[in-house]
Amino acid sequence: MEKKLEDFLAMPDVDTIEEEVFVSKRLGTFKVKAMTADEHAEYMRRSKEKSKKGEVNFDSGKFNLMVAAGQTITPDFKNAELLKKANCATAAEFIKKKLLAGEIAELSEQICKISGFDTDINEDIEEAKN
Repeated sequence: MEKKLEDFLAMPDVDTIEEEVFVSKRLGTFKVKAMTADEHAEYMRRSKEKSKKGEVNFDSGKFNLMVAAGQTITPDFKNAELLKKANCATAAEFIKKKLLAGEIAELSEQICKISGFDTDINEDIEEAKN
């Protein structure tokens, strides 16, 4: 039992987990980092909106953009020079301009997988709605 605890404590911190993930044939692979629990909670919080009827709606597109922008290391979507050349004010705007909708969803899904969400992201979205 002691050995398992020592192994667990010796594991790298989650904010240091990085991987190359395949996005599409057109784009190839990107280097991304896993989400921490705090980052995930923040993306989830910022993706929820209350309707005029008081219902909570979850914007999965907004969530995917925030995950892609916040967790992608290479390419650096937040690079000021890159944003200026593309005439974009934010990383999310740049991503929407340069990546296909399916590529954004795939990138976000791959980031979620390395962050421990091995289930379908749609299940998480349904849970967030409730």
